[in-house]
Amino acid sequence: MSAPAECQEQLADLLRAAGRAGGAVEAAFRAVPRHLFLPGLDAGQAYQDVAIVVKSDADGLPLSASTQPTMMAIMLDQLDLAAGHRVLEIGTGTGYNAALIAHIVGDQGSVVTIDVVPELTSRARASLAAAGYGGVSVVCGDGAAGVPDHAPYDRIIVTAGAWDLAPQWLTQLASGGRIVLPISVRGIQLAAAFEQTGDYWASRSARRCGFIRMAGPATGPESLLALGPQPGLHALAVDGPAPEAEQLYEALCGPVTAAPAGLHAASTAELADLDLWLTLTEPRLTRLNMMGRHEGLAGPAQQRIARLMPLGGLARAGGSDGLGVATLAPAARAAGREPIAIVIEGFGPGGAGLAAHLARRALAWHEIGRPGAAQLELGAFPARTRLAALGDASIVIDRPNARLTVRWGSGRSSARGPKD
Repeated sequence: MSAPAECQEQLADLLRAAGRAGGAVEAAFRAVPRHLFLPGLDAGQAYQDVAIVVKSDADGLPLSASTQPTMMAIMLDQLDLAAGHRVLEIGTGTGYNAALIAHIVGDQGSVVTIDVVPELTSRARASLAAAGYGGVSVVCGDGAAGVPDHAPYDRIIVTAGAWDLAPQWLTQLASGGRIVLPISVRGIQLAAAFEQTGDYWASRSARRCGFIRMAGPATGPESLLALGPQPGLHALAVDGPAPEAEQLYEALCGPVTAAPAGLHAASTAELADLDLWLTLTEPRLTRLNMMGRHEGLAGPAQQRIARLMPLGGLARAGGSDGLGVATLAPAARAAGREPIAIVIEGFGPGGAGLAAHLARRALAWHEIGRPGAAQLELGAFPARTRLAALGDASIVIDRPNARLTVRWGSGRSSARGPKD
């Protein structure tokens, strides 16, 4: 085999061994050559199981990327494709994901993909043709509007972070259709597969993920805060009062206060579940996510901050003690089979108190059975649906086009957020 073919087989083997790709999805990864969609990279780079940024803005923030193959496989599995399906992809990127979909649905199916960046759609169209998938329809336009000319679709997949469910997507789905998208829930993205159930849309699965946010009207009202000299690191402040950028940078560069929770986690995935639970059940805190340039381009202070907050954190701005920021301690994520100590770290004048509070909340998470993303159930109701009609939903999050409900199934969570 040639070097690219060997690397392609190794990637497919890795996905299969991890339980991420089987059947038609595995066959697609073995058939579609990723390196043709990533010109300029050698085979070893093109077939790594990592996301690869293909376009950035002037500040070094990514505008488009080829998604990590593991995440592609997860979402394709969630999409539950079959031969003959008609599929719409929102967010073309390189075109590789559209080619995987086209391979699965076959000649009797159809694939339409849309992206707002003309440079990307032009490049993807050429790459798809070179890889033998020239039948994919590539459209340049606003993905939030979908592509009504080719509707209805059996499946819609969104490959950019969405803050809301665009009504056009739902109306362009055929009866019994399914949509998979990375939906932002208090700043944490969840790849959720929705199907219609009566008068609302219910998730069939949810997986934590991280995608570049959609551009245009679908972008949420998050605040992007520059941390230190630019171009460099940014913090995305979501669903709460945004701290002042200079104060936040000063706090994160300063002393750290550790608050041990007296608990251990079995894996980094379990730590991520705790991070998700804390974020969803502490609605008065602002979620912070770190965003930055390519590795090695940020200064030492930005690099330190990025290492401190790989999962993001929570902030309390304007408290009586001053700005407080807290996050799960990075030391707790060391590799190995030993249990991982759960420690909350605090920054800023109010950081110690906030870290102690979240350490106590971690005990509550433990006591109710450590609910995680695998048990999460999401619902999407029409906007302004009466709260009484939502039943026993744990948390309600309003968006312009939908009223989202979030709860942990199987009786795993008794925590409730405010229904405002």
